[in-house]
Amino acid sequence: MELITLKIFNTEIEAEMLKIFLESNDIETYVFGNILANTYNLFNNTSGGVQLKVSENDFEKANELMTEFYNKDNQ
Repeated sequence: MELITLKIFNTEIEAEMLKIFLESNDIETYVFGNILANTYNLFNNTSGGVQLKVSENDFEKANELMTEFYNKDNQ
């Protein structure tokens, strides 16, 4: 299974919020870089941030759901 980065966050909390939303819509997600970001927050930009990844097969649906998730916040 090929994983694709859906979005990069500055904090683990931001990534986890979207992760929960996607998983509640049957999209399996993976968070990478969270330990490094939590431990070395000052260096988060150089470490690549907290990456939320999804399967290549789920990327399009996950991207649509992510747009929906952020549009809800702006209403």
